[in-house]
Amino acid sequence: MQRAAGLKITAADGEGCSGHAVALTVSVLARFASPWRRLILAVLPLAAVGLVLALNGPSLGRVHPNQSKAAIIDAALHGYDATAFSRVEAKLMYRRDLQRAAKELSGTSPDESPDDLIWVVAVSGNYGISPSFGCCSVPADYHGHNTWGLAIFVDAPSAPQANEFGVSYHGDWPPFFDSLPDLAAG
Repeated sequence: MQRAAGLKITAADGEGCSGHAVALTVSVLARFASPWRRLILAVLPLAAVGLVLALNGPSLGRVHPNQSKAAIIDAALHGYDATAFSRVEAKLMYRRDLQRAAKELSGTSPDESPDDLIWVVAVSGNYGISPSFGCCSVPADYHGHNTWGLAIFVDAPSAPQANEFGVSYHGDWPPFFDSLPDLAAG
């Protein structure tokens, strides 16, 4: 019988083991533990990243909007001649998706939540309220009208009403709109 690292080691027949057998057993255990340790150290960070993405990402469940895409577009174009616009599209998303894509639209009020389900309607053409530049400060590249606009509707069971708008006179389409998700697609 021998002691190695504070352990009493005996053979099955009760006879003591040699120091060589103890070293061999420890070596085999160390080799086994090392791959497992490496595997655990590699998998844990990936699992943590996956959990963070799952908790912060869009819902994987199916979304059931209160309004249809057509009803939202009709509400956005109310009072306008729809034929005056070359392109009109609506997408359903969480407010956080719009805030990530369009930093200039990310001003929030106490009534807004990143988890709000919203419809974003993009319109190519002179849509929305004309910008106000104040006295004597009209930019040289302003042509007197907007070239695109956005209307944002919170998806609610009541009649659709846009309370948020965005407009621009640069380009003819919101540069971030095509990359936004559409939870109502498909």
